[in-house]
Amino acid sequence: MFDLSNEANFIDLTSNFKNEINFSQSDRKILVFKDVDGGIKLDIEKNVELNLTIIFLPSEKKETKKFMLDFNLAERANLNLFLANLTYTNSDEKVEINLNEPGSKVEYYGATIAHKESKKSSIIKVSHLARETASNIKTYEVLKDTSNGFIRCISDIRKGSSSSEAHQELRLLVLDKNAKADSDPVLLIDENDIVASHANAIGMLDPEQIFYLQSRGLKKEQAQELIVNGYFEPVFLNLNDAKLEEELKKILKGMI
Repeated sequence: MFDLSNEANFIDLTSNFKNEINFSQSDRKILVFKDVDGGIKLDIEKNVELNLTIIFLPSEKKETKKFMLDFNLAERANLNLFLANLTYTNSDEKVEINLNEPGSKVEYYGATIAHKESKKSSIIKVSHLARETASNIKTYEVLKDTSNGFIRCISDIRKGSSSSEAHQELRLLVLDKNAKADSDPVLLIDENDIVASHANAIGMLDPEQIFYLQSRGLKKEQAQELIVNGYFEPVFLNLNDAKLEEELKKILKGMI
């Protein structure tokens, strides 16, 4: 497919799985899964600003892929997390982000596509365990054919996490009438001095949007592809790697 073995910011977990990774200095990294699955613990130390892109690549194996990502942020750690799930088969994805100490923050952007008969489940949980913590979760899922998708996003603000903020946005796009989508936004709040919000939407493509793009000379399939690409664009652009971006867009196009 593509070779990133010489990329300094690339962590290859396609065949060499690690159970734990520690980030002790600010950095930009790309982490890639493929045939291996399981749980991984990622610790981000004090004052570290980490820009991390995680890609779940297609696998030839047909069994359900299970991923468990457990993030732990120390004081004033800042995580910018981008995730793209491009697996062909069923997947069970769990992301837990623990804002353990004051001033820790996470910005999360996730995009998933399911096609054919695949079933994909995503659970994202952010636990605010200290004061002045912040989370902003945006996750999107595209469903084709007879696929089935589920997203649950949990913002858990514990007692003592004063002056914290938690925001979440869930959007599921259904491309075919036989595809099924479900979502569950959850706010658990045990502190008064906080700000929290959530937005949730499930729907099909806007006919007016498709008509507008067709009026500009695009075929229906091209218009659909353009819209779906928009969901993944923030992840791909964050790679800062034109060659890798092109290869991932080819995978996405094949699924659309």
